[in-house]
Amino acid sequence: MKNLRRVLLFQIRDILLSYLLSLLVTYIFAGSRMFSNFETSFKYSLFGFLIAISLWKGNQFIGWIVSKKYPWNINPRLSLTINLLGAFVYSVIAISLVYFFIFQYLFNINFFERLSSIIPQMIVTLVISLLVTATFYIAIFFKWWRIATVNEERLKQEAIQLRYDALKSNVNPHFLFNSLSVLTSLVDTDAQKAKDFIQQFSNIYRYVLEQRDRELVPLQEEITFIKSFTNLHLIRHDNNLKVNIEVNDLSGLIIPLSLQILLENCFKHNIISEESPLLVRVWREMDYIIIQNNLQKRNTILEPGGVGLDTISKQFVHFSERKLEIVQTATHYTVKIPVLNNIK
Repeated sequence: MKNLRRVLLFQIRDILLSYLLSLLVTYIFAGSRMFSNFETSFKYSLFGFLIAISLWKGNQFIGWIVSKKYPWNINPRLSLTINLLGAFVYSVIAISLVYFFIFQYLFNINFFERLSSIIPQMIVTLVISLLVTATFYIAIFFKWWRIATVNEERLKQEAIQLRYDALKSNVNPHFLFNSLSVLTSLVDTDAQKAKDFIQQFSNIYRYVLEQRDRELVPLQEEITFIKSFTNLHLIRHDNNLKVNIEVNDLSGLIIPLSLQILLENCFKHNIISEESPLLVRVWREMDYIIIQNNLQKRNTILEPGGVGLDTISKQFVHFSERKLEIVQTATHYTVKIPVLNNIK
């Protein structure tokens, strides 16, 4: 009820302002003859009011519709262009209809016979309307353009932070020590397996370094990468760790290194032992990649480092209205990360 009252008060305010503005503009056009008698004053003031209220509220409604379809915070330049185009088309139609109605039915003047003298008035009205509307939209444009510039810079910083988190987890002394220890044992026992281990180890670092200038990567590349990443951990933990990657649909885009960060969290925050093997499953449902593990939290984190979840969540805000989803139950921890087909 309070909101309804506020809306009504705003509308009454707008109507009064429209009426006062129409009196001023009509006086500029009509001069002193506007006040020659009550009937003339009424007709001229009604004329001005209909022009003012139809242009104001009509363009306001057009702007609201356009902003729903083309939000200012997504693409300010496109929103400005469409709003100005919509305002021009609507204003031409609204002015033509009001002038026709007023001259034909209020002043009892044949609109088409006087068209040559009416058109200049209509053009002046259109120019005034477009100047006011354009000023309003340009102010909004610069507001959102400034915000978009700041957001773009923030996105770059968050992308750098995410890559730093991924690289930090891969050069973590504990991770390197364990990997080199596994490699040492493989060299003595299984030369082919050691060779495969080295190849996957190099693939990880190559991929991390290649993503320094990319905001999004094909899902297929990220899945290939995490297979190399998980293979290192599978060799290290043997049968104590099981990772099932069941992603058949590889279409779409994803934030680079995001899946690796999520898998790293699984390995880092959960117990992996013969008594409590960790089971991780990666699959796709519609436009989400889902990473789920059985929940068996460590009391302490053995490999400290950036969590990355907050960074990934912030990055997705810039690309999609869909968000990272986290579901934790008594037995499982599940993260759903969007696959991007169309950037918002």
